[in-house]
Amino acid sequence: MLTLLSDGHTPSTLPYHLIVPSLPGYTFSSNPPLDKDFRIEDIARIINRLVIGLGFEQGYVVQGGDIGSKVARVMAAEHASCKVNFCIMPEPSGVDNTTLNELDREGLRRAAEFMSTGSAYALEHATRTSTIGHVLASNPIALLAWIGEKFLEWTDEDLPLDTILESVTLYWVTETLPRALYPYRQLLTPGNIGAHENPKWYIKKPFGFSWFPKEITPVPQSWAATTGNLVFFRQHTKGGHFAALERPDVLAKDIKDFIEQVWPQAQKA
Repeated sequence: MLTLLSDGHTPSTLPYHLIVPSLPGYTFSSNPPLDKDFRIEDIARIINRLVIGLGFEQGYVVQGGDIGSKVARVMAAEHASCKVNFCIMPEPSGVDNTTLNELDREGLRRAAEFMSTGSAYALEHATRTSTIGHVLASNPIALLAWIGEKFLEWTDEDLPLDTILESVTLYWVTETLPRALYPYRQLLTPGNIGAHENPKWYIKKPFGFSWFPKEITPVPQSWAATTGNLVFFRQHTKGGHFAALERPDVLAKDIKDFIEQVWPQAQKA
């Protein structure tokens, strides 16, 4: 997707800079501290500090999916504009579901099925983080089975085997899978409020949402709109949870279009 975003430009003519950090504790990034509860707010603070340190104190746009979408939400609520392609949340009160289209309804059926039969892994991550982390770090086949099934079940079309193996191998050789599970403790422990529906992270700045039918919980536009100033929404007919891998051209275009729409107004704010 980076190639698509920069296609047709030289470094001097590229209309924007692309910063793609590994979240703290993931793959190429260093460990979070072990002497404190390291939370999504801390990740957002560190990434924001990185971007500001690179010279973008006048503003930036942040995009993310899965855990990254939650980090992006916190950053947008406190620091920047936001573009997400993952939003998991319960049905908000007061929304009118009678106007949903068939894609929306099928998405909600898929979300209900996921919550019934596919979400146990997330509760394991959240409530027995160290246990499952040690299990998965002890055997590469176990790690492949745990991650690989997500690449099969959460995609619209099967990804190339080499793509799946490369992703799993990256976690294995960097030995980062156990610590990469820790954000689940904050976000999915029973009784906690999720990031997207948490009122303290309501996004007042412009934010966008790309909807893909094979996402694990494809929520309707009206639901996502209750979580912030939703100014950009695009519903696609193909693609799933790993949109950047499955439909890089589509997601790249959404990002470009979102930036073109919101950035001129954001610079005036």
